Amino acid sequence: MIYTVAALTALAQQCAPGVATEALVPLLVAESEGNPLAINVNNGPRVNASNLTDAVALAKRYIARGHSVDIGLGQINSKNLARLGVGIEQTFDPCTNLGLASRVLQEGYAKASQHYSGLDAISVTYSLYNTGSMTRGFRNGYVKRVWAAAARVGAIETPPATPDLPSSPFFSTPAPEAPPPAEAPEQWVFGQTSTGIEVFQ
Repeated sequence: MIYTVAALTALAQQCAPGVATEALVPLLVAESEGNPLAINVNNGPRVNASNLTDAVALAKRYIARGHSVDIGLGQINSKNLARLGVGIEQTFDPCTNLGLASRVLQEGYAKASQHYSGLDAISVTYSLYNTGSMTRGFRNGYVKRVWAAAARVGAIETPPATPDLPSSPFFSTPAPEAPPPAEAPEQWVFGQTSTGIEVFQ
């Protein structure tokens, strides 16, 4: 079963209420195109699963061979499973997967919002989600792909420009020209305006 945008939105509202659907659904579309059995074997072959049993077996096989594997709707990386406290089977569960994606996004946003605000912080959050770096997700085209998905599903009218990024690829090293740290919001909430998306704290 492939989830439509409407189904992903409903699932996100139920399973990941801490992140606005306008932010999460485009990421899910970019990551898996709504396929809850999506598997990406990093530095490995393309694989497809026709059912949950096959998906779990494939993921386990490639992880046992030393690959990192991205799992499910939000493409949660297998190297994060122990830290997130879940197993492979659980990660394929759509609701669990969205909860994990929400958690990773919120962790990234807490870091990004120390140096950036508004849409810049969200862009950096997407980069962190994909790579663990404030900048690599821009260089590899991931952030652009998520914003393109956001425009495609109607979450935003026009993708934002790339922010001025730190020269270091590691988020722990702020750019000298970065704005002063902003107070991290407790929840990431979006509102639609005539000019696009606004972030409300």
